[in-house]
Amino acid sequence: MALVCVLEIENFRAVKGLRWVPGAGINCLIGPGDSGKSTILDAIDLCLGARRSLSFTDTDFHGLDFGHPVRIALTLGALAAPLKNIDSYGDFLVGFDAATGLVEPEPGAGLETALTLQLTV
Repeated sequence: MALVCVLEIENFRAVKGLRWVPGAGINCLIGPGDSGKSTILDAIDLCLGARRSLSFTDTDFHGLDFGHPVRIALTLGALAAPLKNIDSYGDFLVGFDAATGLVEPEPGAGLETALTLQLTV
């Protein structure tokens, strides 16, 4: 099963900017109401969901700021072999350094082969 290595959110609902590298094991989102917990989960769902079309409204842009796009990038690791296929996913494969939490543009020595899904509105 693939695991979330990095989640980046920009200008989406309650989140102006977020870069989250979940720790090993179980991670919890804790905070008061309207602090962005559901927004984070919705962002993950938007990247992973199998939908042919998405609809966004004015309120999906942080502070109604249409001058900056909504951007959600989800980097997944612990990939099954078919997801590492260069012919199918080569343009989207990246290298993830678990020690630093950095995502490199190409898989390489000492890096975990990962896959980045990105949604920009």
